[in-house]
Amino acid sequence: MGHGRELRWAAVSPGDARRRCALLAIARGAGFSLIELAVVVVIVGILVAVVLDRLLPLIGRAERAAFLRTQADLQSALLLEAAERITAGESARLGELAAGNPMRLFLRPPLNYLGPLAQGDADKVPAASWYFDEQDDRLAYRVGRHTRFDPLGATPPDRIEFRVAFVFEDRDGDGKFDPARDRFGGLKLEPVHAYSWPD
Repeated sequence: MGHGRELRWAAVSPGDARRRCALLAIARGAGFSLIELAVVVVIVGILVAVVLDRLLPLIGRAERAAFLRTQADLQSALLLEAAERITAGESARLGELAAGNPMRLFLRPPLNYLGPLAQGDADKVPAASWYFDEQDDRLAYRVGRHTRFDPLGATPPDRIEFRVAFVFEDRDGDGKFDPARDRFGGLKLEPVHAYSWPD
């Protein structure tokens, strides 16, 4: 072609072409571009959101299951203690079970039981914890954040408070339990306020 230069076409093997591309990539600095990094961050963010969306309801369901198990254990402990007093001939002492802290009946209370607390300390109770409110003489549970709990207007909105109801048939009509005349109907751990906690 002009100016005394000749173009030479040399045959390039596929292996040589790959080596040249690799050398060019190294020469350019084979790091991530800003766009590639942003795409990776967005993908990781989406994956974390999906995992949390699946995981948080499971945490709430596990908390509800543990709560219901402790509640059933407390009910059983109350009834077993009542049966023990009846068989020991101490039916007159059954009414004592309705007063005080029912957690005292456990040999080992649950790990999330904080013990008796004064009224001012109840506001500092961590989520998913049991405690005994000494001022109101009630057992209480503070519900965690990742649940479908609805207090149905009760206050505080994240608490379930319980009392022990002493059930008996008052045959003599005096309002007091007399083991000789009245019929013992059981002890029931019941919530002070209605609530809804679906699975």
